[in-house]
Order: sequence, then structure tokens, then C-alpha cells
Amino acid sequence: MARNISVGRAWAAVARRARLKYLQARWRRARLGARCDIRSGFHLVLGEGAQLSIGPRCVLDRGMTIECFGVLSIGREVIFGHHCTLASRESLIIGDDSLLAEMVSVRDHDHRFDQLDVPIREQGADSAPVVIGRNVWIGAKATIVKGVTIGDNAIIGANAVVTRDIPANAIAVGIPARVIKFRVPQGEPAEPPSDLPADTPPHES
Repeated sequence: MARNISVGRAWAAVARRARLKYLQARWRRARLGARCDIRSGFHLVLGEGAQLSIGPRCVLDRGMTIECFGVLSIGREVIFGHHCTLASRESLIIGDDSLLAEMVSVRDHDHRFDQLDVPIREQGADSAPVVIGRNVWIGAKATIVKGVTIGDNAIIGANAVVTRDIPANAIAVGIPARVIKFRVPQGEPAEPPSDLPADTPPHES
């Protein structure tokens, strides 16, 4: 049994390497790092002049979509759950060692809708850079909108909608996402954010 498992893993590794080589040949303008694991159903739209860079040892689980018309940079050893979406018209940067769970959506642009007499689809889009720091964990089905910066070591709860900057080491949840505490070294008590009312106890994670 153990031998069969080892053989299966070896064949899976060979298949991953072969798929990566195929994708590197297909999308020569994209920089796909060594030993990336890009799984089935990967969909890439690469615009003219776009700059896409995926660092080494990243995992892109099945059904992932990347739409790149600007700059999109992913650091090393970043892991994406299944059916994540990344879309860049200006700039979207994700730091090393980050984790994005299944069905997370990150976009640096959205539709304009200020004119009531014009269909939204005809009003164009606004964009602003998105930066996700190093070692960030984003929970399942969270949405990150344009213009947001998420600091290093932050955690974003499942289903959250992040509409403003989240500082480093923060834990944020909800719609719109709100910081409920800060991560601290092991053994120290968690710090509530300074903007909580005095009579509001810190949330439990």
C-alpha cells in the first residue's frame, strides 16, 4: 500500500511539472515560477502589455481565474483555494506566504454607476491599486475591492467584504470588514482595536 501511494505521488509530481511547462509555453508573456502547482480549470486572460508574475512554489487550485490587463504580482509560496478570482486593470500585488481560501475575489476595479440615465455597463470602470501583504490569510468567499491595502500577517474572516485598509497583524471580519482584534506574540493577550467603544468587549475569534 505504501509503495502504491509513493508511486502515485511521483506520477502526480511529474504531471504537475509537465502541466507547468505547457502553461509556460502557452503564455510566454507571463512569468510562472518554478514548481508552481497550477491545477485543472485554470483560466487566464492576459491583455496587451499586461505584466503577470507568479512566484515559485505557488498553488493555484482548480477553477482559478486570473484576468490581467495591468500589473499582477504574486509572491512565492502563495496558496489559492479552488475557484478564486484575481482581476487587475492597474495593479494587484500579493505578498509571499499568503493563503487565499476558496472562492475569494480580489479586484482592483469596479463599475461606475453615478449616471442614472446611462446603463451601468456603459459607464466604464474606476480602478485603484490593491496590495495584500506577506503571510495574510483570507477566509473563504471573502471579497477585496479596489484601493485596499491589507498589512502583513493580517487575517480576513470568511465572507468578509474588505472596503478599507486593514493594518498589519489585524483580524477583520464582517460586511464591511471591521478590525476586531490584533494578533500578538504567543502567550500575550490579544489587543482590541483602539477605535472600539470603551464598553464594547473584544470579540472572540
